[in-house]
Amino acid sequence: MEQVKQTETKHGVYFANLEAYNSGRMIGGWLYPLDYDSLDSFYTAIKEVTRNADEIAVHDYDDFPDMGEYPDHGELYEFIHAVTDSHIDNEILFKYMENQHDYCVDLIDEAENTYICKYDHFDDFANQCADDDILNKVNKDAQQFVFSNFDYESYARDLKHSYYSFELSTYEVAIFRQ
Repeated sequence: MEQVKQTETKHGVYFANLEAYNSGRMIGGWLYPLDYDSLDSFYTAIKEVTRNADEIAVHDYDDFPDMGEYPDHGELYEFIHAVTDSHIDNEILFKYMENQHDYCVDLIDEAENTYICKYDHFDDFANQCADDDILNKVNKDAQQFVFSNFDYESYARDLKHSYYSFELSTYEVAIFRQ
């Protein structure tokens, strides 16, 4: 069985032999797709841990979103590797995908193309956008007047409809273009 060095983030999946499970026996085990350098070696490991079961179910996920009891094992393997290869933090990716009600490699690409940044609050992002617009679009002689009279709160409320924002465990928000 070809294995590569285990990474710090586990992304574990518990595979079970469904026939044994339905007979009251537990045959299966935890596998970590990042430990395998090829899809074939991952499939071999699934067969070994489930003792060549005809029917295989996923009973649990660790550090990973629930992709259901019967995910395509190849897609699961590719997805975990794509998540790890992404420049976006896992929590941010998973929040984005949760909002899209799907977990797939295509959504990772979409998230990477629409991700803006993390901010302490959405209002911080909105205020930065407003200030940039005022500096870039308003005549220099009128900028101070506009800054003094601009309704930042209303601007932030309206801008929120044009972006996805997701609260993170750090109480920051991740911002994406829609």
